[in-house]
Amino acid sequence: MSLYALVSPGAAAGVTTTALALALTWPRPVIVAECDPAGGAILAGLFAGHLPAPRGLLGVAFETGRGVAALSAATGGHLAALDGSGSRMFLAGLSDPRQAPGLAPAWPAIARVLASQPCDVLADCGRLDAGDGQPASVVAAAEVAVMVIRPTLRQVSAARPRIEMLLELRGGPERLGLVLVGDRGRSPAEITKALGVPVLARIPFDARTASVLSDGVGRRASLADKPLMRGARAAGQAIVKASLGAERSAHAASGVLG
Repeated sequence: MSLYALVSPGAAAGVTTTALALALTWPRPVIVAECDPAGGAILAGLFAGHLPAPRGLLGVAFETGRGVAALSAATGGHLAALDGSGSRMFLAGLSDPRQAPGLAPAWPAIARVLASQPCDVLADCGRLDAGDGQPASVVAAAEVAVMVIRPTLRQVSAARPRIEMLLELRGGPERLGLVLVGDRGRSPAEITKALGVPVLARIPFDARTASVLSDGVGRRASLADKPLMRGARAAGQAIVKASLGAERSAHAASGVLG
């Protein structure tokens, strides 16, 4: 299946909340992998600290060093259930950002593990920055890399150098896209012109639903029809479509060149 990387320009763009909303509306089995070097947020956020910590990302890093590449959802394994469906799981991230530099050598192997899963993987890579400890290998290996931003001049300004970093990591603009969070602000056309990357979808700002996903405030039972979730469902379809479109273009180009 496919690996998708979600990144942020910083300043609370909402990438983790967006990743969770995408996963909870994703049409196929999916894993949310918390690859943010600043630390994971799902255990303390969505689950409000009520879920025992799985081995998560550090367990994967340790086992890839021993040549073990399978993610386990069994008791005491790497993964935990995101909901009761049995088809949505998550890989908990770091509990301390001071662990990130030590994780740096393991990112290439982690990227291979995530890309080889028998389901789709949404990798929440957090704010894209320079320096050691960044999940650059995960971003580079993804079928599509998506930057989640708010449509404000401040976020667009912060996004510009990070789009350049994405272009360097991925060798070009193919399979790059933006997801906007919020209905107001700069238009998709303005943002695409400024950053040179297409806007794949726009998700409405829905503070009440976002607080359930980010901080476990309120009930999850009636989320399906909320504006955020409807927007995430459409965004997920757009991301998958971008992946399939890029794949068809690549096959067509290779056929012409061949």
